[in-house]
Amino acid sequence: MDQIGRLEAIVYVPAKGEPSVSVTERNVSEAYGLEGDYHGAKGDSSLMVWTKEARDKLNAQNFSGICFQRFRENLSLSGLDLSKVKAKDRLVIGEVVLEVEPRKKACHPDICPLTEGRADCLLKKQSLYVKVIKPGLLLKGASVCIER
Repeated sequence: MDQIGRLEAIVYVPAKGEPSVSVTERNVSEAYGLEGDYHGAKGDSSLMVWTKEARDKLNAQNFSGICFQRFRENLSLSGLDLSKVKAKDRLVIGEVVLEVEPRKKACHPDICPLTEGRADCLLKKQSLYVKVIKPGLLLKGASVCIER
């Protein structure tokens, strides 16, 4: 295992339509995903992961794409190029093990300005869905390692 990054933020949404909540620690489980996140209560225990660098870059550009406005990652990582992480790779964050799922963020070509002449979407390239393989406590600032 090599250190490849750091957990910068842990975010959950308590209920649909409510603002997201940023915390410094949170439990995850195989059945529910991120504790307290309404997606888990609906049966979707997957977590969304995105890089801090990608979000910062789009913020700096005042990007207004619809996905960027609506998208809220559960885990923000730094120091990691998620475009090189493959399905079935595992992210190890402290005691927690997360497995990368093969699915990617869906695009909305009818409303996204990025589909008009270019395919350089940081949201699609630098985000992942992961599922919990080994539950435990996530801590903001923890090192992120990869297992292949």
